[in-house]
Amino acid sequence: MGIFDQIKNLKEVYSQMGNIQEKQAELQKRLSTLQVTASSGAGMVEVTANAEGTIVNIKINPVVFVPSEQKLVEDLILSATNEALRKAKEAMAYEMKNVFGFNPKDFESMFQQNQ
Repeated sequence: MGIFDQIKNLKEVYSQMGNIQEKQAELQKRLSTLQVTASSGAGMVEVTANAEGTIVNIKINPVVFVPSEQKLVEDLILSATNEALRKAKEAMAYEMKNVFGFNPKDFESMFQQNQ
């Protein structure tokens, strides 16, 4: 795809986006309330993250507080945290696509292919 095709595609996308500030405000409103939860160890550890990628809550079943199980608990927390952050990224991409009609990250791949 040549540079002129890319420019044409970009113009089409911009013309379809409408008022970008309204859409950004709508996206920010959606993301401000979006939270995802992931668990590990059959629910022994639950981690909740917001769409900005911040961990907002961790719940640990008291059953796992056995000194000999420290490594297991650490692994469960790590696993649930990584899953919560992955879900948060997916949720944010989904919301961006709903608001803008496309995921802005799609443009990164378009420009990287031609470098």
